[in-house]
Amino acid sequence: MGSLDELIRDLRRFDRRKEVTNALARKVREPVPPVRKKIRKRAIEVLPSSGGFGRWVSKLSITAAVKLQGRAAGIKLKGRRKGFPDKQPKVDLRRIDQGRAAAPSWGRRGEGDWHFQTVTPGFFTETTAEADEWRKAAVSAVDEALGVIRRG
Repeated sequence: MGSLDELIRDLRRFDRRKEVTNALARKVREPVPPVRKKIRKRAIEVLPSSGGFGRWVSKLSITAAVKLQGRAAGIKLKGRRKGFPDKQPKVDLRRIDQGRAAAPSWGRRGEGDWHFQTVTPGFFTETTAEADEWRKAAVSAVDEALGVIRRG
């Protein structure tokens, strides 16, 4: 079993780098749809249902990001959710996952009318940690990429 560090090191000297990285990204993205469903289901289950907050957060987009250069090299699942276009431009899913959600104060949605509400933490990170199929696909993709590089 190879490591991501070995792959990054060996990719620098490999001629068909683009081919290998594209195949790696494709393989890592295969198990994302079932993991996405689990995360969305978990958001509905654990986040507050009043006002439709849990259902609203569950409509987040989830993608697998593969970066093989620089300090932030790695394979990650990323979640994004657009906010209300006129009130809150983006949603801080990391903070919601940590257990704090911005909520309008008494129905007002103007600037400065928001407060933080405590919610159940871990809807994203705990579900991702339990997603063995995604982790196995990532390890398998790295091993395959290393195999292609070492065979030449």
